[in-house]
Amino acid sequence: MRKLKVVMVSFAHVHAPGYAEQLARDQRVEFAGIYDEDEARGKSYAQRYGVPFHPDLVSMLEKVKPDLAAVCSPTKMHVEHVKMLAAHGVHTFIEKPLARTVEECDEIIAAAAKAGVKATVGFNARFDPANAAAKAVVERGELGRVLTARVRIAHSGALDRWFEGPRWFADTEMAGGGGFLDLGVHGADLLRWLLGEARGVAARVANLSGAYPIDDFGAAVIEFERGAVGVLEAGWVQRAGDNPLEVYGDRGTLVRGSGGFRVYTEVKGVWGWFTPVNLPRLGGNTLSDLIDAVLVDREPFVTLKDGRAATEIMQAAYISSSEGCYVRLPL
Repeated sequence: MRKLKVVMVSFAHVHAPGYAEQLARDQRVEFAGIYDEDEARGKSYAQRYGVPFHPDLVSMLEKVKPDLAAVCSPTKMHVEHVKMLAAHGVHTFIEKPLARTVEECDEIIAAAAKAGVKATVGFNARFDPANAAAKAVVERGELGRVLTARVRIAHSGALDRWFEGPRWFADTEMAGGGGFLDLGVHGADLLRWLLGEARGVAARVANLSGAYPIDDFGAAVIEFERGAVGVLEAGWVQRAGDNPLEVYGDRGTLVRGSGGFRVYTEVKGVWGWFTPVNLPRLGGNTLSDLIDAVLVDREPFVTLKDGRAATEIMQAAYISSSEGCYVRLPL
């Protein structure tokens, strides 16, 4: 099987070094180039991995002719970078969120579709074995009709000032949103994956710590088309504690947290807490999945449509908070 030529487009995102490490280890690819809008940063990573640095993205694409790129630039730059990549026929991994708004998402989707390239978004939570198990339990009907679900994704990023280096995380123009968007977009995707399409959002987004001039916490109540209601909490102000997923149905309960993965339901006439068996155990992440999708010519597990839908939920949440109203979807 041939190796794919892969390049990195920016190390602006805090997860970019992890993806570079992944590419350096993956036997299916040749790590062939690095572009970064910050030349000093790009050269530093190029030296670390023994990969050529290119100060101009178009020049890199023309010289290297990569098969695939990992885009970890500030969210504002996603549209520009993905359009360039698509125009050169490059399949693309895009770190989350896909874009700042649904309008920008649509530009990305149109560019990829016109070029006929495969693309995915960094929703790695879907590859977590416990989340995959939760999806299977819901689809097998073990909880009955799902009524509510809750997810929290949080860390101490604002409290501990993690973003003194990558300051763009705290810039509304560059990032599109703060702690609630940064982490909440994962939860929005996870809830939609479990509950179906969203049809309305009510939310409160706030700056609680004052560490950065941008929101660092948010909570949203999301109504889904099948009738379930989801609760999403996310932000950078959680010193410690669980980041749970809870799903409640009329015939059972599912909990994923520090205590493990458990389901409360009826088995052979007995109600109790059980650990399900014969559940999927996924591995890897969205970047690894895209590499496989290109090699075997299939669609990625996470699509650009998924990225757009999660951005739409988050955009609606910010509108709801700023205007003090319930926001109906689609926007």
